[in-house]
Amino acid sequence: MPRGRAKSTGRTVEPRGVTFESPVLQYLDSLSEREDRSRSWLINRIVKEHAANHGVDIATFQPLTASE
Repeated sequence: MPRGRAKSTGRTVEPRGVTFESPVLQYLDSLSEREDRSRSWLINRIVKEHAANHGVDIATFQPLTASE
């Protein structure tokens, strides 16, 4: 059974390649199985929680430009 969001949600996503250290990948795969979520969902959730813990609203995040 496929996991993750259906393509019809209207949510904008951009596929990216990421290289993981072996223990990190093993942990993500274990967590994915336990939480019944995709690896991508978990990574997005972890990054959003990290941003929130550092006072960053990821929904309105605007990166600094080179001149700033």
